[in-house]
Amino acid sequence: MSSDNGVTPEEAFSALGSELRLEILHVLAEATEAGDRELSFSEIYDAVDVDSTSQLSYHLDTLTGIFVRDVENGYALTQAGDRVVRAVHSGTYSDRPSFEPTTIEGTCPYCDATVLSAEYRDPFLVVECRSCSGRIVTYDLPPAQSRGRTSIETLHSCNRRVHQEYATALEGTCSTCGGTTDRSIEQSERANSYICAATCQRCRLRLFAPLEVRLLHHPAVISFYWRWGIDASTLPLWDLPSYVDNWEVDAVETDPYEFRVTIVHDGESLRVRVDDELHVDVSDDPCSGSTE
Repeated sequence: MSSDNGVTPEEAFSALGSELRLEILHVLAEATEAGDRELSFSEIYDAVDVDSTSQLSYHLDTLTGIFVRDVENGYALTQAGDRVVRAVHSGTYSDRPSFEPTTIEGTCPYCDATVLSAEYRDPFLVVECRSCSGRIVTYDLPPAQSRGRTSIETLHSCNRRVHQEYATALEGTCSTCGGTTDRSIEQSERANSYICAATCQRCRLRLFAPLEVRLLHHPAVISFYWRWGIDASTLPLWDLPSYVDNWEVDAVETDPYEFRVTIVHDGESLRVRVDDELHVDVSDDPCSGSTE
């Protein structure tokens, strides 16, 4: 499989198989950070540990077109080159996350217990019920996300990031590569509970979330909850039942799916409709936006 510029993934990864080439990328990245968008051949030669100009030319030629751009006055990073350097700096390829197991308050959707545990089990940060061992939510944990944070801070940081990833992917855009996501809905094991999935057409990333999570990022729902000072878009996913178990989710159609959802909080309600592609409509239902 080749990319639009004719380079195969094998060729791209092979181009990184040299300490000197990674050093060149770092030098170009440091120049960008300093405000220099490009460096000349001689500037790169002076900055890296290389034996000859011909050796540098060979390695630059290998990188150019993939991770380096040949510009008018020298060389600059491509987007791919910039991302490689960022990944190296973040420890993605070299470090492991650090997370001390911790106990948190939440709500188990299986047994209604309120004492949960969070611990890192490579490759995920797992939150599960202390009573029934039911798994409630899992987060991927990049090494940089745990650096300099306590376990509780790391957990909340992951929760905020995953909320953003869900919001993007469930609206049709991959949170990793920017590709288009295909969205679908299926019934979960719990009665009147549904899971929505987003699959990237390009990088094949798959994300799964309760249907309610899609609604938490809609402006009408955010506004509804904000009246009580609650930011719906960052609710702890391990405590989601506390907020959504009293919602009414009715599948008015099943092929394809269409839902009427009544969002309830503190005696007031908001009604919306959701179709099989996770589009949310608050205008066509005569009860939408009303309080009861």
